[in-house]
Amino acid sequence: MKLGTKEYYLDAFKHVLMTNLIISESQSLSSTYSYYEEQIGKTTSINEEVKKLYSRNLQKAFDEIKHEVIGSPED
Repeated sequence: MKLGTKEYYLDAFKHVLMTNLIISESQSLSSTYSYYEEQIGKTTSINEEVKKLYSRNLQKAFDEIKHEVIGSPED
């Protein structure tokens, strides 16, 4: 999976969920989102347009994983 893609971030969120099943101190999806958002902002190896793309992909992945885990009001 390529860094910055929606699939990359979905995989990261799913990894957090699976890890939470076996460790005593779990990590929230929100804190994972914040971590990646901070990393995107800090990186100097990509330009602002690419940062915006990464942030959009992160948001899409976050919304999708929340929908998979929690569902939506329509479900």
